[in-house]
Amino acid sequence: MEVKMESLSNAVEKDEIKLHSGNQAKESTFDGDASKDDYIHVRAKRGQATNSHSLAERVRREKISERMRLLQDLVPGCSKITGKAMMLDEIINYVQSLQRQVEFLSMKLAAVNPEMSFNLEQILTKDVRDRNVQKLETNSP
Repeated sequence: MEVKMESLSNAVEKDEIKLHSGNQAKESTFDGDASKDDYIHVRAKRGQATNSHSLAERVRREKISERMRLLQDLVPGCSKITGKAMMLDEIINYVQSLQRQVEFLSMKLAAVNPEMSFNLEQILTKDVRDRNVQKLETNSP
């Protein structure tokens, strides 16, 4: 069995490969009913997915990368860091620092004006969540 090499790329695009057996040539298409001996597995071109799982995985990775870029833009000095693990470490440290600042300022505010009885943490959390949802909605395709 021999594959005609000059038409291989065209045949792959059309999902058909010409097979030669002795003097007879027959054309086989990949509709699933061809036997195992009637076709040759051809790899996809570089950068092209071979099946729906690969496509879904690529979309998932692109979404993760986009979200990482959003986080990177929010955290000062994070744009200089390469690598997702190091970037996440920096983001975690920054968020923990912000949490400590909120606690400190809340205690300071409560000491200055003890008559205020609102929950500052709840208000700030809702505000941040609303802004993040709005950013995600504007950046989604």
